[in-house]
Amino acid sequence: MNPSISRRHFARLAGAAALSTGLPASAFAQAKTLTALGHRVHQTAATTGPGGDATEPFVKASGASLNWVTFGDVNAVHERLLREASLSETTLDGAYLVNGRAVPRNLKLFEPLDSLMQQAPIEAFDDFAPGLIAPLKLDGALHGVPVRHATNALIYNEAILEERGVTALPKTFEELIELARKLTFKRDDGTQVNGLAFTAVFASNFLTLARCLGGDYMTADGKLVANDAPMVKALTVLADLYKAGVLPRNFATVNNEEITTWMQQGRAAMTINPFARLVTYNDPAKGKFGGRFKSLLPPMAADLVGKTAFAPTVEFWSLMIPRTSRQKPLAWEFIRTLSSKAGTTAMALNGNGPTRISTYADEKLRTAMPYAADEAAALKASRIHLPAFDEQARAHDIFIEETQAAVLGRKPPQQAMDDAVARVKPLLG
Repeated sequence: MNPSISRRHFARLAGAAALSTGLPASAFAQAKTLTALGHRVHQTAATTGPGGDATEPFVKASGASLNWVTFGDVNAVHERLLREASLSETTLDGAYLVNGRAVPRNLKLFEPLDSLMQQAPIEAFDDFAPGLIAPLKLDGALHGVPVRHATNALIYNEAILEERGVTALPKTFEELIELARKLTFKRDDGTQVNGLAFTAVFASNFLTLARCLGGDYMTADGKLVANDAPMVKALTVLADLYKAGVLPRNFATVNNEEITTWMQQGRAAMTINPFARLVTYNDPAKGKFGGRFKSLLPPMAADLVGKTAFAPTVEFWSLMIPRTSRQKPLAWEFIRTLSSKAGTTAMALNGNGPTRISTYADEKLRTAMPYAADEAAALKASRIHLPAFDEQARAHDIFIEETQAAVLGRKPPQQAMDDAVARVKPLLG
């Protein structure tokens, strides 16, 4: 299918969509401005950089202008979006929603896209990573299209591996843990190096390691498994690493900015972070290890290698249309343009995490992202940290609270996860 939008096609869609939405075709034809709400990085990725302006085909075909409403804070984006989407009428036509907010009560505020998809399908829809589609469905209906992701990997400093005489990467989870121990040491100048460091306020970071053992807090269909043996074992391992000094002493409070500084200064050997963080780590102007950081998908436990595939944790943003939007056909063409193969590639070259698997085969992107093949494989197998339910945010905080208690030695891991399950279960309804 040709993803480009002609004015003739746009007019046909306008008429058909106007009938389906009960709007007169003349109202659609007179639409001159589309208002899109999101984070500032969304506008930048869509319009600025080596990939060019990905919105240009939409503007030329529709004759509409774009009005971006952006914030620099994720919470501010959603506060405005969910408030507007709850009104009987909104000035917003399209909006970005992060997967953590794609819970049932919120998805009901956005237009089901299946009828629009039938009238004007999105190009090669099966090209999107499957783990990004299921969370956007409610009662079988699709409510959004994924356009930006951040998938976690294990990032390591190969210079520190060389410093410690390590010549081979770990092939099992057990080897990974031993490597983290070996990379924990004190240099002659007194600098302490931690073998592993990551922020302890995100469930996705803990699950990046727990899934190596087949562990999870919850299954995709909402079953609580946090107190099953694999998750408890993962936390037992982490508690041992903390006690041994492999994890930093301020593990519970360290933030991502501090982790970045430690990695760039050679004070931490490995971390859990999205692939995109490699760009910052490898900036030669930011530290003496520029170009020495590489990515690795955490390996499965020895008894699971070849039996269970690793599922990286992923966070992603999707484009939605508020149910009360007055310009749904126009908004749909905006979404089709940005989520097309050409749009996805353009935004990827501008620094966006592409949600299509095929985008990673682009030669320009491979040149700009040496880790493209690794990220493509990770994205294809990725899965969100928790399934969507209305009390997901509260459940996340409970899991983190109990997980930290286990890792810091305040509770035995089994008790911590039993307590977590007992506290989260009533939130499931």
